[in-house]
Amino acid sequence: MPMDMLFAPPFPRGAIRRELPMQIHQIVGVLVSALCLSPIFAQDTLAPLAPLPPKAAPVIPKTGAPSGGNSWFPVTSQDLGTYFGQGEAVGLYKFKNPNNTTIEWRSLTGSCQCAKATVRIGGRTYELSSKPTPNVLTRVTKVAGQADQVEKVQQIAIEPGAEGEVEVHLDMNGITGPKLASLDIHTTDPTQAHMKLNFNANGAQLFAVSPAEVNLNKMTWSESRDFTVTVSSPLQKDWSITRMDDAGKAFTAAWEKVEANGVTSWVIKGKYGPVDGDTAGGGVLKFHTDVQGGATFNVRILAFVQGPLEVKPGAFMTLGLIRKGTAFKREVAFEPNDGFQLNTTEMKFEKMTMSSEFVTASSRQDGNKVIVELSISDKAPAGLLKGDIVVGLNHPLVKEKRIMFNGFVR
Repeated sequence: MPMDMLFAPPFPRGAIRRELPMQIHQIVGVLVSALCLSPIFAQDTLAPLAPLPPKAAPVIPKTGAPSGGNSWFPVTSQDLGTYFGQGEAVGLYKFKNPNNTTIEWRSLTGSCQCAKATVRIGGRTYELSSKPTPNVLTRVTKVAGQADQVEKVQQIAIEPGAEGEVEVHLDMNGITGPKLASLDIHTTDPTQAHMKLNFNANGAQLFAVSPAEVNLNKMTWSESRDFTVTVSSPLQKDWSITRMDDAGKAFTAAWEKVEANGVTSWVIKGKYGPVDGDTAGGGVLKFHTDVQGGATFNVRILAFVQGPLEVKPGAFMTLGLIRKGTAFKREVAFEPNDGFQLNTTEMKFEKMTMSSEFVTASSRQDGNKVIVELSISDKAPAGLLKGDIVVGLNHPLVKEKRIMFNGFVR
């Protein structure tokens, strides 16, 4: 069949059909010939396509291997290792100014308060702070036999071709799991205006304390409650508790070694209470071991302790605005929780900002409670009114309570 008939569109009978231009006929003929000569169409049955070569697996750096790099730093990312609940992870980054001009490093910024850095270049030392005020850059000059001289600076000048190092520190105390941090450096280098040093460390569990916290719930000051915790070490099979720090009279504790399948754990049995006087409740027991040169672990005891007496509405009185020429009174109640018949032994003012002739205190009994009344005279001068009422009590455990107050006479 002629090529112009093969590729011509159908027309109804009697329609006038234009002939395709000769150039199009020639192009179409070449395409058809090429397809016919193709190995796929040269057979009666289509041949299967050859499989594509497999893609190369992505290259993943090994844990702990340094990586990254730029024109200044051959390495810009480091894994600083594994730490067991204590210590600082430390990393060192070498650098060299690749320019033939002096470059300034400005605006050094650490990503968190757990990270700090030291820069050493040409005999000079600079430190970037973390806690309590982060990202403060200082130059530190050490003189033998003298205290370090510290000067706050805004930038670090790096001479042409000069070499130095950045030492980073990451606080790993109490950290479990991965900890990531970075240091951003902004420079006057036109081709490397910003550089980032990345570093990370992993906090591993040296001791497993079960339960993680002991909650004794609500209890009175005269009660005592028992608790039991079990401690093991995922790192070391055989280990010992060497001692416990003094935790005060409210705590007693003893520990017993338990071995199963060659693995050591310790069962700690203790008692909390009674509490001598006012307390927020609970505490932390610190134990020392022979693991890794004396590593420690804590046992946290939570308790809401109702003390021997309560102060209502509280041990701080806000007097607010007192109109000048108007007398003012405010009360606070001392209520024992053990049925004791409470009374005052003395009352005195301390830390006063106004003469005692304008401020007085009195007390009265209401059942087994004591009510202390603070009175401000209508002759009190304008100004700040601030001080403490120290109330002596006849309670065998709570001998004294301090009530702070403040207001303004105007």
